[in-house]
Amino acid sequence: MNAIETSQLQTLVAVAETRSFSRAGERLHVTQSAISQSVKNLEIKTKVKLFHRNGKQILLTQEGERLYVLARDFLDRLKATVDDIQYDNTSMNGRIRIGTLNGIGRSWVAPEVVKIMREFHGLTVELILGFNDDLLQEFNNYRLDLLILAEESMPLTGKKVALDQECSTLIFPDSKEFDIKPDITLDEFSSYPTILFEGNDHLYQKWCYQKFGKIPTDINIRYIVNSHGNMLNAVSEGMGVAVIPTHVLRRSHLKDRLKTLGKSSEVPSYNFYLAYHHESEEILRVKTVIDRLVTCNNPLSSGH
Repeated sequence: MNAIETSQLQTLVAVAETRSFSRAGERLHVTQSAISQSVKNLEIKTKVKLFHRNGKQILLTQEGERLYVLARDFLDRLKATVDDIQYDNTSMNGRIRIGTLNGIGRSWVAPEVVKIMREFHGLTVELILGFNDDLLQEFNNYRLDLLILAEESMPLTGKKVALDQECSTLIFPDSKEFDIKPDITLDEFSSYPTILFEGNDHLYQKWCYQKFGKIPTDINIRYIVNSHGNMLNAVSEGMGVAVIPTHVLRRSHLKDRLKTLGKSSEVPSYNFYLAYHHESEEILRVKTVIDRLVTCNNPLSSGH
C-alpha cells in the first residue's frame, strides 16, 4: 500500500465530522473539488470505500469509521507532540496533560491547577476526568503527562509518588426513619435501604469491614449508580444510606442536609498516588506541577 499522507487523514477527519465536502473544504481552507479528490486518492490507497451518501449527508462506511478513529487519534497526538517540542523544556511555557477521577478532580486537582495557572501565564493545562481503565490507557499511550489514581490502579510503567490516603464516611438522611447511632450492629445497619456506587461498591465494603469486622452478605439495596453526586442527592431525598469519600461530602452543597457518625467513623479507603513518565523529570513545567501537587494541602484525608 502506498504511504498515506497526513493531509489525506486531515481530509478524512474533516469530512467525517462535517458530513459535507463543502464544509470540510471550508474547515481546511481548500476547494470542494480538492476535498473530493483527496478522498478519492485515499480510497485508492486503502482499496476500500470510506464514505457513502445518505441524502445530502456524507457518512462513514464501517471501514471508514475504523480509519477515522485511528486518523483522529494520530492527528491529535501529532499536534500535541509538535506543541510540546516547540517549547523549551527549561521554561514554564507549554502544555501539560493531567488525568484523574471525577471526584478527586473536582474537589482538589481542578482548583489547584487554577492556582498554578494564575502563577504561570504561559502554562496550558488539559485536565481529563474519567474512569480508571480509560485514564490508564491514555497514560500508557503517552497522552497524559500525569496520572492521579488509587494505588491499586497505578500503571506498571513510569514513576509514582505518594499523595495521601482517602477516607470515606457513612452518610444518611436527617430523619426519624434513619436513627443511626455509633453502636449500631451489622444486622441493623444492613437492614436500612442502601445506595451503592456500582454493583461492587468497594468503599461500602471497606467501611463495613472497618466498622463491623466483616462485610454484610444481605444488603437492602435500594439504588445503584456510578456517581457520588447522585448518591448524595439520593440520600438527601431520604432514599437510603451510602458510603462516600469525605472530600466529596465536604465540597457538596448538600452536606448540611445529611448526617454522619462523626470523624470517629471515618475510615481509610485508598492510598492515592501521582504517576509520571521517566522523561518528564527533564521538563521543568511538568516537574514544577508535580512538586506543587505533592506538597500542597489536599482534601483526601479526614485531617484536611
